[in-house]
Amino acid sequence: MPPPGLLAAPRSGGTTSPSKSELIGAARVILDNCGVQFSQNKIVRLVLQFLDRAPRANGHAFFLYLTNAVQMSAEQQQSALLNPDIARAIAYADPTGETAVNNVMRGRSIR
Repeated sequence: MPPPGLLAAPRSGGTTSPSKSELIGAARVILDNCGVQFSQNKIVRLVLQFLDRAPRANGHAFFLYLTNAVQMSAEQQQSALLNPDIARAIAYADPTGETAVNNVMRGRSIR
């Protein structure tokens, strides 16, 4: 995932589904911010299972899959979604929208 204010890298094939490494990073952010201790091997296994079952799913679907795997309550899920780090980690990548926002933000800083 690109840092805020930077463009998402275009992917071949026209998909915006997160890559394996992006999902592993997102899982680490989600679990660390929720105080859940999982080994790196367990995280990788969960990511591979998710990619096998839903290869074209987005970051939010992964968030739901992961929080179900660690048995988070609905309240814990809602609380986690309010965390800006987690929200950024699972955000839908929209290169066109990100380009538009970046153009507007640059235009505002010039004035």
